[in-house]
Amino acid sequence: MRKWKCNPLQGGFFPTNYAAAYLMPLLLSLSGIVCAGSEITEEDFLSDIPVVIAATRLPQSVTETPVSMTVIDRKMIEASGFVEIPDLFRLVPGFQVGLSWRDHHTAVTYHGQSDGLSRRMQVLIDGRVAVGSLFGIVDWDRLGIVLDDIDRIEVVRGSAGVAYGSNAFVGAINIVTREAYAHPGWRLSAVNGSQDTSIVSTQYSHVGEKFDYIASASYFHTDGFDDVNDESTARTGRLKGHFQSTSHTALDFQLGYSKGPWGRGGIGVSVDPVGSKEPTEQYGNFRLTQSGTPGNEWYVQLGLSSSEEEDKYNAGYLSDILGVPSAQIPIIVPGQQDQEIIGSAFDFTSNRFDLEFQKTNLLGGKHRTLWGLGYRRDTVDGRAVIRSNDRESMETYRAYGNLEYRLADNILMNLGLSYEDNNFVQGKVSSRLGVNVTLAKGHVFKVAAAESWRQPYLAEHLHDASIRLNDGSVLEQVQVSLEKLEPERLRSFEIGYVGYWLGRALLTEVKLFREEFERELEFVADPFYPEVISLFNPGTILDKNGGATDVMGIETGASWEFSRQSRLWVSYAYAEVDQHCQELAFRCAHENDATPRHTASVLMSHGFGRDWEASLGYYYLDEMAWTFWGGDRESYDRVDMRIAKSFDLNGSNLKLELIGQNLGGDYHEFNQNNVFETRTFVRATLQFH
Repeated sequence: MRKWKCNPLQGGFFPTNYAAAYLMPLLLSLSGIVCAGSEITEEDFLSDIPVVIAATRLPQSVTETPVSMTVIDRKMIEASGFVEIPDLFRLVPGFQVGLSWRDHHTAVTYHGQSDGLSRRMQVLIDGRVAVGSLFGIVDWDRLGIVLDDIDRIEVVRGSAGVAYGSNAFVGAINIVTREAYAHPGWRLSAVNGSQDTSIVSTQYSHVGEKFDYIASASYFHTDGFDDVNDESTARTGRLKGHFQSTSHTALDFQLGYSKGPWGRGGIGVSVDPVGSKEPTEQYGNFRLTQSGTPGNEWYVQLGLSSSEEEDKYNAGYLSDILGVPSAQIPIIVPGQQDQEIIGSAFDFTSNRFDLEFQKTNLLGGKHRTLWGLGYRRDTVDGRAVIRSNDRESMETYRAYGNLEYRLADNILMNLGLSYEDNNFVQGKVSSRLGVNVTLAKGHVFKVAAAESWRQPYLAEHLHDASIRLNDGSVLEQVQVSLEKLEPERLRSFEIGYVGYWLGRALLTEVKLFREEFERELEFVADPFYPEVISLFNPGTILDKNGGATDVMGIETGASWEFSRQSRLWVSYAYAEVDQHCQELAFRCAHENDATPRHTASVLMSHGFGRDWEASLGYYYLDEMAWTFWGGDRESYDRVDMRIAKSFDLNGSNLKLELIGQNLGGDYHEFNQNNVFETRTFVRATLQFH
């Protein structure tokens, strides 16, 4: 347990280990706490002031954020019994999870309106951007972490573009991993169960006077759904470090590597066969922080990443595909000789360079400002995905700022602005204004309005999924972006309440919202598009702006620790949607709306004594349509259960868990082929002391 001792010269607390010193000035400026005793523990500090940073980049309590927040803490993660990270978002009001859209990719979306790519959500891991450069996909299998590494997840339920740019169009997910001082020494975790699932993780945490680090390695494998080519294997390594050179200067870094084959999700025909592809991910992230007086600091951060997917295959000769003699090919396909067809769905290499500077200031003891500048260069080499034989780059420039101003003791205003520009589309300004009124201690009323823009990703601008011959000539264009794409626009409004009851044992929240999407990017069928030949359907699919959607609804959630042994988490969301699509757009080609009307979850955990505990989870998703690759899905109920027992082994701790998922009838995930049956897992976690 880490302790802070009272420092009368600073009027605050000084960590006896340097690992958290660089955060303390900001935390102390929030707390307003003065020394009342000789020492406090970390648990005392954090329980009095629950702090999140994802909403505005400023450390704030959940009652001070201008937008609705959900925090998935460590107890919640353990109680869920989930074995894969994306499943955790089933616990968040208004979120939907769809596994898997083609290979083992998982779609995580807020208020639906998504295909398998989930391109409208920013995802961060300890400040590192985990969203891909090409389509904005989050590769959840290859993040470099497993569930056991996560301390908490901060989920922004609403536009966060003013804080994180256009990637955070509808929300943001900030994953915070455990610190070295939380569990020093060796830690081992293993999961085994249904679908030949195996997850093994080993971790070593070192705590020094100035240098803390965590070195970890993990192995993940699953066969995925029965009779679906979506098996996945990932081998990852990660090093996370914190070097406190002085009491005011710190360097944080992350290094990671991941590799392993996927089932490529082919449909079994010669031009899209089953089989596997080989992805590789590697990254480095470095942040230098300089802290001054309490509430004043700056940092500079450099992020580097590289992703590669090898997905080439030989579909055979054109004559074999068409079932005609080779000599007839020039007659059937004028100007062409019989050649091999070289296929690929996702074959590319992408690189990212991301540089950011941020400055935070405390003004007059009760107002705070934050501003920053960012530059990002995304480079892609992928002839099978984009219409270019050369490497293409998107350079993005961004400036952002946030003002937290106390209009009165009980009225807090948050104003955020950001400007983002790139070499494809003219820059846009996003804005958000929120006012929080404290009705009584621990009870806050919120009102917020925002306008946000989503800049299309590089592959959206240059999309060209075509079937080609060996010489590179195009036979059929399956999907293509021909016109200049414009940014998507979102106007959002929310009224909310957050309140603590029963001495902070019960946290409740309610949110009323309206979202107005314009210029939505849609996939539109063009059956008259001229092609050399049609192996799938006549014509092609065009990426075009033109859709519009209005979503109105209510969300609510509660977290109740009704005893030291028992906790309850509840979430519910209701949405009414009005979709307007272009003619022949896939999004409106379904019977169901792309936003479900009802989403709900209930999770309860109880400790029975003698280190026994159990938890029960219930999840409901109403009927909805996953656009394009998914289609209409019926509603489903799902019940999960977990039983755990901990053992003390000469000072070390062993926890064994038996997990059952979907203890009822089968249901379909994302598309009709993905049948989710009852699954069982055993998990063992060993912490050496």
